[in-house]
Amino acid sequence: AVWGRGIVNAEHLSGEYACLPGVAGALATLAREGATDLRDVIADLRHRDTHVANHLLLALYAGGAVHYANEAAKVLRDQPWRFQCGFNDSPRWCAMEAIRAIAPHCTATNLERLEEAILSYVRPHERTRDGFRHMGRSCFDLLSAFPPERRSPHANARFQELERKFGKPQGEPRGIVVGRVESPIEKKATDVMTDGQWLNAIRKYPSEDRMFLSGNALTGGAEELAQALGDRVKEEPERFARLSLRFPADVNPVCLERALSALKDAPIASHLKLRVCRKAFTESHGVCGKSIADVLGNMEDQLPDDVVEMLDWLATEHENPDSEAWQEDAGGGKPYYGGDIHLNGINTTRGRAADAIRNLILSDATYIERFRPTLQRMVQDRSAAVLSCVAGTLGAVASHDPALGMSLFLSMNLSEDRLLATRHVSDFIRMRLHENLPELRPIIKRMLRSSEPEVCEAGARLSGIAVLGHESVTDLVGEALQGTARHRLGVAQVASANIADPESRSWCEATLAVLFDDADDKVRSEAASCFHQLRSETLDTYGDLIAMFCNSRAFRENSFPILHTLEESPGRLPEMTCEICKNFLDRFADQVRDIRTEWALFYGHTVAKLIFRTYQQHQNDEWTSRSLDLIDRLCLERIHDAGGEFEQFER
Repeated sequence: AVWGRGIVNAEHLSGEYACLPGVAGALATLAREGATDLRDVIADLRHRDTHVANHLLLALYAGGAVHYANEAAKVLRDQPWRFQCGFNDSPRWCAMEAIRAIAPHCTATNLERLEEAILSYVRPHERTRDGFRHMGRSCFDLLSAFPPERRSPHANARFQELERKFGKPQGEPRGIVVGRVESPIEKKATDVMTDGQWLNAIRKYPSEDRMFLSGNALTGGAEELAQALGDRVKEEPERFARLSLRFPADVNPVCLERALSALKDAPIASHLKLRVCRKAFTESHGVCGKSIADVLGNMEDQLPDDVVEMLDWLATEHENPDSEAWQEDAGGGKPYYGGDIHLNGINTTRGRAADAIRNLILSDATYIERFRPTLQRMVQDRSAAVLSCVAGTLGAVASHDPALGMSLFLSMNLSEDRLLATRHVSDFIRMRLHENLPELRPIIKRMLRSSEPEVCEAGARLSGIAVLGHESVTDLVGEALQGTARHRLGVAQVASANIADPESRSWCEATLAVLFDDADDKVRSEAASCFHQLRSETLDTYGDLIAMFCNSRAFRENSFPILHTLEESPGRLPEMTCEICKNFLDRFADQVRDIRTEWALFYGHTVAKLIFRTYQQHQNDEWTSRSLDLIDRLCLERIHDAGGEFEQFER
């Protein structure tokens, strides 16, 4: 009711789907009762193309069918996208309800035109390779909302045809149902089914639709049956490999795909696996492409030439992917795969085929020559997601033939900046840095100057690794240290990880001394983590580094890395342990005394142990009295169980 008075509008509801059914019901009631102030609301909704506005408009038309029937028929006829309006378990329910309500009140002409629009309507998904099995489903559901007596003979004939294919139209939404979607055939039955019964079941359940049975139990179709089949393949791989060769070519290929996937690691003869791969490639390479690649990439025997050609086609010609899903909105403003390019890539057919070729080349260098033409086409793939996998293949090539691997990498389509920060691309550059720095330097410089933060971080990390072996890239590291927080974080990661390397230590210490006081807390934290690398080192030789840390902002914020490293150190504690503990107590004594905090539980215990251990290891030197002073302080300020520690020490 408040909508018509301008208090609520479609924009207010755009993110509030929870209240949508309630508002729609209220509007439908107003329309049914003949409210006269809804024309402006209807006009407003008709000019909006959101799901919310369409949902509410159809609710108004359904409620006020007596008044708006012919208008509604014209709107649906002219804008068939409105048919796809409903809920997850009945995606056209709102449109079906509106059609069911207006049909008795429409003129014959308007109803005939609406029927024509429905007969020609095909949901875009039904035109795709994955959705072709559902072709006609939308038309069937919408036609079911027409009273049979008002359908034309042609519409009735089409409805009966679709009824034979789909059985029943989608019904009223059930709302949220929680539970596991089970196979249409119980496990105890699948465990004892004969080959003939399996073939009959595959024919009987061709659809992937899920159906409610008694109560809230939910059973599936072909997909869930295929899952049950996959479990049986793992138990009896040879039997089901031979059975899969008998699967009819015209049934849902999901069962063949699942059987093939289960054969990847199966201990059966290679020739039998290859026969299943050939069948899947010939009949269903669209659905089965990834599983074919997985099986072939795991083969120990040399692949025949026709199978190499099969993998070549999957890696370079297969249509999946046809878009960059990692860039697309998955809902709520978040991209698919969390925006992870490589995660997207390994879930595509061409990406999976690239991974299979990588595995084959790693195990047998002779595959390099057999796949050379394939590799030259792979590096020019149009998809950054696929190229993130191709880079891994080039790494395998470079492990046998560094020159060829480098040549292919330099010819790779690297137009997408974010591709440079993916795992395999960064790893390839890192592994070839010292031998091919002149060729790779421009790429690192490009990464440092990218507008993408993760690319900047990866570039800074690579420049830090490069400077450990080449002073000629000091300028690149300098540029990174003068860059953003993400740049400096990349450098900090290298300095922290390599502090224990004698050849890198000098550069690492100098760099960490600066980063301990960095303006960014993540950079400071990463720099402080360097002490985790020193747990097995003799800490006496790192006195300067420890002193710089103790006087830094990083120590004031997070003392645990150095305290934990001292606690884990197997040798004699350095003399400055007393200074570290004193500085810690000077800054954090109040927190450590508060037994309600983790400071008292963890830091207090650690500091007490270190002080007593220092006293024990530094008898009769200048640190003896300092250690005793700290022990006295622990007791006086009641920090941790100092008395208990002292008794333990005395024993």
